[in-house]
Amino acid sequence: MKKLLVLLFASIFLASCGSLRDFADVKEPDVTFTNMSIQNITFEGVTLLFDFDINNPNRFGVSAESYNYEFFINERSFLTGVEDQSFKIERESSNQIQIPVSLSFTEVYETFRSVMRQDSLSYMLSSEVEFDMPVMGSRKVPVTANGSLPIPKIPRIQFGEFNVKEISLSGANVEVSFRVSNPNAFGISIANAKYMLNVNGRQWLDTQLDERIYVDGSEQRVITIPVRLSATQMGSAMVEIMSGNSTFNYKLTGSAEVSAELEGFVDGQLLPFELEGVYDL
Repeated sequence: MKKLLVLLFASIFLASCGSLRDFADVKEPDVTFTNMSIQNITFEGVTLLFDFDINNPNRFGVSAESYNYEFFINERSFLTGVEDQSFKIERESSNQIQIPVSLSFTEVYETFRSVMRQDSLSYMLSSEVEFDMPVMGSRKVPVTANGSLPIPKIPRIQFGEFNVKEISLSGANVEVSFRVSNPNAFGISIANAKYMLNVNGRQWLDTQLDERIYVDGSEQRVITIPVRLSATQMGSAMVEIMSGNSTFNYKLTGSAEVSAELEGFVDGQLLPFELEGVYDL
């Protein structure tokens, strides 16, 4: 009986010594940045997702109670956030946390005027993950991530010209052209473009362009649409053209769907436009 008690106390003592050795060698978990992905990006804003790996080298599990972050643009603080997200990392294992960051480009432009002239911005995410550690108590482990982010700019649609190919008392064959300029460093596509053109207050054109137009980065494309106009459609403008008058008031309205060669870009974004002015034929 005495031998059994001795063995029992010896086992308890050895187990306690092992536990004490485990807690005597406590190490902070490692937090490492692994990846940043663009979840979605539009002309209005962007949502980023930052991935961090957490490695627990200890022989016991640890708990993360929360994390905070500060997001910098061009080395200036732009926004901060705190997540009270509790999770556990088992002994000698790893886990992952994801920090989402959403930006409004309007707010970015209001804060950083120079960004409006840039193709991209530089960013840094600074974060601290708070752990509840045996012996050590509450500990905050810092981690940072940095890189650059593209800034999508709205394509410009401009009125081109009228080209009267043929005119008679019954009407005219006219070519109407529009110019699409891409201010971005990446290519864009424009589809399902709808146009309505009024000249001197009379509707000349109301159509949809089925062709998909591709415009390379920092390039422009001219879209030419042939139109057959009746004398009724042209109205007084026809008489003015035949009599030598070449100045007309125009108004061009419409919309188009924009897609882009950019990670996370939400394809099919609707781009409305409205242009008006005076054109010399």
